Amino acid sequence: MLKEPVIIYVFSGSGNTWTVARKMADELLECGVATELRPLRREGPGDISRAGTLGIAFPVAMFTAYPFVWEFVGNLPDGKGMDVFMVDTLAGFSGGVVGPMRDAVSAKGFRPIGAKEVRMPSNYARTDPGGEKDNENRTRGLNKAASYARDLFDGKTSWRRVPIVPDLVRAVGKNPDGSAWRSIRRKFPLEVNSEKCTRCGLCLKLCPVGNITMEEIPRFGKNCFFCQRCISFCPEEAISVSGKNYVPYRGMDKKTLLEFLGI
Repeated sequence: MLKEPVIIYVFSGSGNTWTVARKMADELLECGVATELRPLRREGPGDISRAGTLGIAFPVAMFTAYPFVWEFVGNLPDGKGMDVFMVDTLAGFSGGVVGPMRDAVSAKGFRPIGAKEVRMPSNYARTDPGGEKDNENRTRGLNKAASYARDLFDGKTSWRRVPIVPDLVRAVGKNPDGSAWRSIRRKFPLEVNSEKCTRCGLCLKLCPVGNITMEEIPRFGKNCFFCQRCISFCPEEAISVSGKNYVPYRGMDKKTLLEFLGI
């Protein structure tokens, strides 16, 4: 039986992960388990003494988790044996998440009870607006999330450890200054259309790593992880990948995201 309340810390770029976590929370609430969602931030959650069970929800990036997600886990306080579970969203393959994340939360004193990877519509380098295939993927993903929540409630989940290869994959993506992230930044440089941009500053507030500054238009630093929040939720669709005709993907509504983040 899950100890209450269940608090799920969520990072979501374009909305898929929040949608999955919300589905899980709703399912647990239907089971009578007090559950809430909170934003996942790199500095950690602060005091978690009120939590009964901890959840961590995030997208897969570079076949593992974003470096700032690993920072969040590194900044967790002593778990003192508290149960923890994870869920990630992905469009394809991970390989460097489940086992390494299990080791990371165990090292912080938590008891890993469940891990699940949920396939959702791709938000990466899209060239079409999507349609029925996206709807089918989303439906399957949310059904899987609901089933996972019920299994957590029934105590039927596990969090296995597969050694060696996941650690190597994790090492590639965890280093924010490593060659893998430098390559992504060279391949997908962001730019702002000055004619569309209204200088509202929302992109600055949404960036999880403070990589955007406002000059005459928003400027991007050297620490982008291509989480796509700024692209997905720019009110004027003024942010894009330089030289690419990619279509922005939004997996949740902007108002809901801003309310969740307290913006």
